[in-house]
Amino acid sequence: MLYLVWYDADTRRPAAERMQDAIAAYARRFHASPNLVLVSANETVEMEGVAVRSVRTVQPNHFWVGHSDDPSQAHSIEEAQVEELPHG
Repeated sequence: MLYLVWYDADTRRPAAERMQDAIAAYARRFHASPNLVLVSANETVEMEGVAVRSVRTVQPNHFWVGHSDDPSQAHSIEEAQVEELPHG
């Protein structure tokens, strides 16, 4: 899966607003609508039409925007990939 990684550290704005900026940037760049955003645990919000998943490898203030054939499974796929990385 291809992600657009968006960084916005302006914490004066709500995470949902910053996420909307990231979604708009994805649409401009790829001429398609995303249906998945991966975020850090403290930035999980509900978005209509977009699955928002908290993934421990996503740093605060980063939004990984993408499109998945099955966004409901994206979280478990990402976790599986993280678990396979060597530790140490």
